[in-house]
Amino acid sequence: MPEKNDFLSRNDVVEINELASSISEYYFPYGQIDPILIAEKNNISYSFGNYSDSFDGLLECENGVFHIYINLTRLKQAYSERARFTFAHELGHFFIDDHRNALLQGLSPSHCSETGFKSRNRAERQADYFASCLLMPEAGFKKYCDKKKFEYRIIEELAKKYGVSKSATALRFCAIGNHPIMVVYSFKNKIKWYWTSHDFRFKWLKYGKDRLPEDTVAGEYFSMGRKALNTEPIFAMDWFNVKNENQANLPFYERCLIHGEHCLSIIWED
Repeated sequence: MPEKNDFLSRNDVVEINELASSISEYYFPYGQIDPILIAEKNNISYSFGNYSDSFDGLLECENGVFHIYINLTRLKQAYSERARFTFAHELGHFFIDDHRNALLQGLSPSHCSETGFKSRNRAERQADYFASCLLMPEAGFKKYCDKKKFEYRIIEELAKKYGVSKSATALRFCAIGNHPIMVVYSFKNKIKWYWTSHDFRFKWLKYGKDRLPEDTVAGEYFSMGRKALNTEPIFAMDWFNVKNENQANLPFYERCLIHGEHCLSIIWED
């Protein structure tokens, strides 16, 4: 039975990373990844346009021919971080065999996506993870992190280096970074999913996904409107289901990436 986490199965994580990394290394062994060029090399046409508010990106298959739509109504600019990530996400639907074959056989509708790790659908999460792996190849990512002490600024530096959002970078770091972290996504005061590095000290949240702990930075944002702009010190007992008193006051840090009702908490031990 595959090892589970709350975001994707461990098998998904390993297989998608290998797939996306091989593609990025093949087309761009050096320099920043250009998902548009990858589409062109694979005879995938694309268009940027205003398509109301129904999707971020869409992969369509007609008569065996693939086309990517990028919705500027939602993404605003064609070369923004979100647009790059959305384009890479749609490439995920093409390169992941199950997704592409379902479209080719007419067994699945065109993939209409809301990107950015928000969807509960497994296929959408797989495509999101593919995008993060494609845009942030493993070898270069690990080389940049090597021997650096983890601080939130590492996430910022990597996001700038690869032209992606800090949220996407945090998820990538969770999988292959050099320091254990946990990432928790909350929406409207509800925990939607969480993911830990394989060597993170705690695996379980204080209340599971039933309730967002009040004394966390995320909890205070939703309950009191307190929007912390910097890294905040917390204790293990604030977020985690601790087993004994000796663990309760272990010092941790939390940094929240907030956008309206969306909150991504990055949590780590010093």
